[in-house]
Amino acid sequence: MTWFSLPPIEAGRQAAFQDSRSATTWLAGQPQANAPAMLAEFVAQIQAFNTSRVAPDERFRTLTALRSALFAVSGECLRRYENKPLPLPRAEKGIQDSLRALWRAAAVSCLHCLRACLEGDSSISPHAAKVAHRALCCLRMEQLSGHLGGVSPDGEFWRTLHAVLVSAETLGVARDLVEDRLLGETKESSVSGQYAMALLLELARPFALPRAQFAVMTRWLARWREQARILVEPDNGPKSLCIALDLSLDRPFSDNLRAPRLPRWLSVGPVLRKIGQRIEALAAGESPESLRLGSTLSAQTCSDLLTELAGHLKVPPPLPQLPAETRTIAVACGFENMYGVIGGTGLHDASLRPSSFGNQLSQAQLAVFGHVVQHEEKAGKSEHWRVLRRDGCEIALLRAMDAGEARLALRSLVVLQSGPDEPFMLGEVRSLNVGGDGELCVVARFFAGEPQPLLMEIRDRTSGAASRHPALMLPTGDGMEPASLFIPAGVAARAASFRLFEVQANSPLSLGLEVCIARGSDHERWRLSHRAD
Repeated sequence: MTWFSLPPIEAGRQAAFQDSRSATTWLAGQPQANAPAMLAEFVAQIQAFNTSRVAPDERFRTLTALRSALFAVSGECLRRYENKPLPLPRAEKGIQDSLRALWRAAAVSCLHCLRACLEGDSSISPHAAKVAHRALCCLRMEQLSGHLGGVSPDGEFWRTLHAVLVSAETLGVARDLVEDRLLGETKESSVSGQYAMALLLELARPFALPRAQFAVMTRWLARWREQARILVEPDNGPKSLCIALDLSLDRPFSDNLRAPRLPRWLSVGPVLRKIGQRIEALAAGESPESLRLGSTLSAQTCSDLLTELAGHLKVPPPLPQLPAETRTIAVACGFENMYGVIGGTGLHDASLRPSSFGNQLSQAQLAVFGHVVQHEEKAGKSEHWRVLRRDGCEIALLRAMDAGEARLALRSLVVLQSGPDEPFMLGEVRSLNVGGDGELCVVARFFAGEPQPLLMEIRDRTSGAASRHPALMLPTGDGMEPASLFIPAGVAARAASFRLFEVQANSPLSLGLEVCIARGSDHERWRLSHRAD
């Protein structure tokens, strides 16, 4: 049984290419240097191609002729928006939407060929394994295009992915190895392996991984995906671990609310054993390079990431939630804005700078301008987000499209306040993605203690100029970590010297930065120490 959402084929519909020769000719005339323009052309032409009457074998040859260009344009367009704060600006969001549409259109072209295989067309049936494999590769690229911009695959994606697996099983080619180097992962893979890879990526919680870790983790799973098995009956062995699937649903995993109509099981036990072996080897002193884990992450980071991955592979992610209540929480983003929200002042007021740095700057301004330059002190602003859940030191939040304009990155800081009289809380974004309706979905983890604003004044290492920066201190206390200071990323590296000031009393503090204990996307966290002036 198969179910494909395919456009109707119309007689006489004209496309720019009808065979592999015309496709090559069309490609040669495209603006190679302008990837977004070529992307738009690709989407339009392949969508038209999908509604044109073309023999299945010729359609597949045409797609094969275009694949290298598809991957080249995709790689260039991915660089336009990956790693950018969310939600994406309109231009980058348009590129992402077009890129997802491109890979969906390419997958539909492959589905036309796959349907011909199921119908017994002798011109294409010998290539059934490759046809199904190419369809899944297109879907994998669509998934990647979404993940790198914080978007989950939609229901139609999962319906199509499930249907390709069922078709490959029907044709008896699900485990046949197919060579394909364009994905940049392994030399060969099977339909079953590519299908498992799409599921493993969802289990790995990609929206909680920094880009470098996501890339490394993807390479690991690409090497181990053939170890994962898609089973018709669950394996109940003592060392097995199977995750229930229902191929009739428009989601990756069974919801366990009803008996599956088209059951399968994803066996991840062999992959977990691979992970366990490498964790043990790293603990014994083996290097990541010797274990083929790459050279970009340290042994400790690899071990931590493998442990986290193993935990995620055992439990499917929860289904998307709607707020169970209308409760909201005030959220402030951006260092200066957070600083102002919790009562910080003096960033732009020269009169509140008692140090020699500030005096020298004021004197220079008087000499040049005849007065001290005053900047308007902006009050911090909070946005109101809906609470999905709160579990200990972690909170899941949903920001509607019209609830604010702030953009966030993974591992950035936020300040939260449950009510006007409640204490402020400092949190770090641990998971970040954009929902189907454009809402921002955030999971933040709290730090212990209430943040206090400090003013940090530095003398620049290169220019000698003085500048002021916001800082957030978490004080020490019973059961808490030693006092620590959060400062904007890169400030410490620029400072030849610095002073910290208490904001309300406008007085210097005998505090120094001892050691950097963590770095995020917009901040550094330093352990504080007392120093003699």
